[in-house]
Amino acid sequence: MIELFRNPEWKSIAVKVIVLQVLFAVFMFFFMSDQVNHIHKALVNQNAALIGYVLKQDPQLEDGMIHYITQGATEIEIAEGKQTLAQYAYKEDMPIGDQPLLSGTAIPMKTSAQVLLFGIPVLLLLLWEYRNIFAKIRAISFAADQVVERHVDGPLPDNIEGDFGTLGRSFNAMAERLHNSLNQLQHEKTFLRNLLSDISHQLKTPLASLIVFNENMLNDPHMNPDMRSKFLERSTKQLERMEWLIISLLKLARVEAGAIMFRKEDIRVRSIIVHAVQSLRMLADQRMQQIDIHGNEEMTVRADEEWLGEAFINLIKNALEHSPLGGKINITLEDNSMFRTVIIQDRGEGIAPEDLPHIFERFYRGKSTAKPQSIGIGLPLSKSIIEEQGGMITVSSQLGIGTEFRISFNKGDK
Repeated sequence: MIELFRNPEWKSIAVKVIVLQVLFAVFMFFFMSDQVNHIHKALVNQNAALIGYVLKQDPQLEDGMIHYITQGATEIEIAEGKQTLAQYAYKEDMPIGDQPLLSGTAIPMKTSAQVLLFGIPVLLLLLWEYRNIFAKIRAISFAADQVVERHVDGPLPDNIEGDFGTLGRSFNAMAERLHNSLNQLQHEKTFLRNLLSDISHQLKTPLASLIVFNENMLNDPHMNPDMRSKFLERSTKQLERMEWLIISLLKLARVEAGAIMFRKEDIRVRSIIVHAVQSLRMLADQRMQQIDIHGNEEMTVRADEEWLGEAFINLIKNALEHSPLGGKINITLEDNSMFRTVIIQDRGEGIAPEDLPHIFERFYRGKSTAKPQSIGIGLPLSKSIIEEQGGMITVSSQLGIGTEFRISFNKGDK
């Protein structure tokens, strides 16, 4: 019962009905008082007429008659009087209209009419209140139709009291979740379409090269052995490139589609970086490059060790490839009051200002001369891996000076 009074609609109806009841009770009090006074006056007049007539005939009966009028009669006297009056059809069961005192009053009829008339404002009140309730129901129905049509710009009011407010909040939450789900589905559909287009585009060139190599070797059975070896070597490189591309694309697709359950645990960042550097040692030695690691050796983050290592490998490899022969890569581990940050800094050619906003876009290739055959998938993959684990990555660069990547994890997420 208490829960009903949480609803403003019920409060409004209850208050208005109570007010009408009080007004009706006051009206009926004055109406019945007026009718009783009318009967009282008629009774006094009738008794006065009776006393006047009897005493005029016999003045000695005054004491007895006054006693009957003011003090009342005994049951025996009342019975004897009823017996006498019955001879003249004046009885308790005679029609009320035959009673001189009540003729013309029509109290039952008037009372019934007033009760009936009182029901009209009550009915109008209920119609008015339910009109508001049905208007809210129609608003919910319209909002549901809008959600079906994927229009969620006009949510239901959720700042009101009662069950309609609770319904509005639940409905808006449902609509928002549905809208987000539809957007996610659309995003995934677009992502899948773009991914297939990208795979097709990226595989087209190496496949064309492979076809040309194979056709040359098939159509020229007397090909020079050195030329055949050269074609086979180029075919091997194209196949390796396709394998790396497909594997990287599948990794990126899994990360961006949210299909990976990251096994987060507290891990030492330095050990991950050392492992990444070791896997790139051959490339660094070939280019006679040095990788230095500085900072807090005990710094930890909460992440998936394998996938975070994948991101660091891509970032360090990018720094090596864009640094000059014999150059140095600095990796710094910073631990402050808010963030745990890894800084990967090279002294390479840098990134052009017009390319900087796009380097994390899939398959984007800038104007760099260090690696013209770059496909442009390592940095987007690293960014997706880091952000999916609650981290963030930023980049700053100057042409001719170098590039700096900052990978930060909020301490509050640990």
